[in-house]
Amino acid sequence: MVAHIIQADKISKHFTLGGRRVHVLNDISLSVAVGEFVVVAGSSGSGKSTLLSVLSGLDKPDSGRIELCSMDITSFSEDQLAPIRNELVGFVFQAFHLIPSLSAVENIQFPAELRKDKMAREKARELLAKVGLSHRAGNFPSQMSGGEQQRVAICRALINEPKIVFADEPTGNLDSENSEGIVELLCKLNAELNTTLVIATHSHSLAARAGRIIHLCDGAVEEGLGM
Repeated sequence: MVAHIIQADKISKHFTLGGRRVHVLNDISLSVAVGEFVVVAGSSGSGKSTLLSVLSGLDKPDSGRIELCSMDITSFSEDQLAPIRNELVGFVFQAFHLIPSLSAVENIQFPAELRKDKMAREKARELLAKVGLSHRAGNFPSQMSGGEQQRVAICRALINEPKIVFADEPTGNLDSENSEGIVELLCKLNAELNTTLVIATHSHSLAARAGRIIHLCDGAVEEGLGM
């Protein structure tokens, strides 16, 4: 029997824009197995980012049920969700979201410090070494290239050894060379650590490496389609 790390049943989400009700997710059901590498594809505005936010506990669905790491998080409060997001889930965003006033190593160690991990600094330096950025440990985000910032962001997502990494357009702001480096890093993460990856992307090269593509169209899931 396949163990599922994510199970979503009939989830829906809408927003109100200019007085108009916009349905972004419509009665979506899906599951993701432990260690799976899944790409969420679809045109702009199809609901990819919203789906990742809801599945990860960053946002709540209007209806439906979400089980994450064998926990039904649908009705969890923010206080209940915060430690789950910090300890079991890693996030990588298109815009990096690094803290400008912190150095590379400080940005990476920050989630571990929230857990009062005494090894936070050492783990952060080890991760920097793994992505070839030891020489950037003391640099601030403004002193690094886009590719370097994204590698730091991935290290930050990995510091607490999450079971799942959600990535929203992780190569969207990068050139082709840096994009390929990020693709390789994510694939290595999945292969060597069996970390479950759920990635929203327009990238054909990233989608080609995934084990499965979930295609969103008009807020509904159409599995098995290409990009």
